[in-house]
Amino acid sequence: MKISVYNILNSGNASLHTDGIQVFNAIKKSFDNNRSEQIEVDFTNIKRCSTLFLNASFGKLLAEYGEETVKKCIHPSSYTEILNFMYKYQDMWDNFINKDNYQAYREEAFA
Repeated sequence: MKISVYNILNSGNASLHTDGIQVFNAIKKSFDNNRSEQIEVDFTNIKRCSTLFLNASFGKLLAEYGEETVKKCIHPSSYTEILNFMYKYQDMWDNFINKDNYQAYREEAFA
């Protein structure tokens, strides 16, 4: 199944937390209806994508379904027009994997 970020947001910008939640909800609905189906998250016509958006969409998917399931079943595509997309995506993924270390760092830095 292909889910178009552009069609969900009606915009070329995937920047806000609320944008990410909209995309998360669409992916979750499709995935919950058929967990054996691969989901392609299509970024065609998206020009900007923030880490805030990625945290609210893919980060929330990671929290909901776990790293293995997301890696196996849910994949971004057609993101070559978005500057540094894979860097941001990998950064979001790394933050999720290392969330305990990240949280400890934040608590120490803001103490």
